[in-house]
Amino acid sequence: GHRIERPMSAYRISAERPPGWDALCEDQACLFGSSAWQAVLEAGFGCDTLYAWNGHGGAAISVFRAGPFRVGYLGFPAGLTVGSGVSRSDIISSLATASFPGKPVCIRSSVSAFGDGEVLPYSSVTNPETAITDLQQWSLRDVSQKARRIRKAEREGLSIERVTDATLGRLIFGIYENTVKSHGGSARYTESYFARLAEHSAADRLVEIRRAIMGADTAGFLVTGRHGDTTYYLHGGTNPGYRKLSPSDLLMADAIRSARDSGCARFNFMASPPKQDSLVRYKEKWGGETRPLQNYTARTGAAYPIFRIVESLYRLLF
Repeated sequence: GHRIERPMSAYRISAERPPGWDALCEDQACLFGSSAWQAVLEAGFGCDTLYAWNGHGGAAISVFRAGPFRVGYLGFPAGLTVGSGVSRSDIISSLATASFPGKPVCIRSSVSAFGDGEVLPYSSVTNPETAITDLQQWSLRDVSQKARRIRKAEREGLSIERVTDATLGRLIFGIYENTVKSHGGSARYTESYFARLAEHSAADRLVEIRRAIMGADTAGFLVTGRHGDTTYYLHGGTNPGYRKLSPSDLLMADAIRSARDSGCARFNFMASPPKQDSLVRYKEKWGGETRPLQNYTARTGAAYPIFRIVESLYRLLF
């Protein structure tokens, strides 16, 4: 892999994983920085990975292709870093001044209002992000409406099992795709991503895939990932034939309880798209609090102005 260094740079940018990187990710329970997580993304999207490192910490940068352009995402999907005292701004500055083939035209990074709250000197848009901030005090009794639905689902015979079989990736993807389309969205994640994720979850305690089952049928699924002291809700979906049994509530309660029992401080439902107030309310009914998430975009390549025009046209047309 290529290595790019800058004499006065705070961070070295390299396609090679820094020495001790995965041991640090394991020690700090940092899923979204690990090379194993990057392998899931690479298999699912054909992206490349860059690592930013200053000897104490850094971040993995997933570089996705957008037509002839490359767009980097820092700590995908939640803008998360690895190690202590990491500056996203310094990482982006280091990348902007580096020179190497296939350099991304821009870097995008989310900064959670529930995390370090770093303010970056770049343009940003906001989305509502919801999290349970006092997870260790959370109890299902406090969300009584959900508790009644869950008891009903259990009486009807729904149960939960962990998914660690890669062959179930296709099944989960089908439910995910159907759920997204039923809400008027388009599937951003691929079948190969879910297959690799299911395979990886068998070996990594930081990824949990659970499914609600009724006999041999899958009524729904839910995926979480842990990074540091927070568990993140990544994906979920419901089989339309079992919607009346509310498998999503049964799965969510189990995921929150599991995160609490593992010692996490927060359960983050992730950001909601703008103007989807009903989705925000659903998350808040679990005891979540909503704050503005900042999504920053920083120019790192000369072709960025052209990319912005092309991206704006694409959004306008599609």
